[in-house]
Amino acid sequence: MIYIGFSTKTHKLCAYMFCHHFKHCAPIVITKNKCELYQFTKPHQITIITLTKRDLKILESHGWKFIKYSAKKAPQNASDIYALTCVQFTKRFCGIKKITIQTPDVFLKYLQNK
Repeated sequence: MIYIGFSTKTHKLCAYMFCHHFKHCAPIVITKNKCELYQFTKPHQITIITLTKRDLKILESHGWKFIKYSAKKAPQNASDIYALTCVQFTKRFCGIKKITIQTPDVFLKYLQNK
């Protein structure tokens, strides 16, 4: 099962200029006993953070919003995905090919309407 997490906080300057409400997004793969958050840090650098379901509830209390995405399966090697932004990485991770999605806010609207 894949969830997409949206955060209102980031340290990147360009996100503060171009993104209105949500500043960052990341895919989360949930299996029976573990959750893996694929954190986009910079091009060709993806950090996998292992979480528990309790950690997801803590993130929700700190401004994160999670949307369930029904994907066939997660890619085998996420570090091979080339992207310049977290939105591009998350779209390619999920197999979405819409060019008009460029910010986390637009990506969230697309997922809610789908």
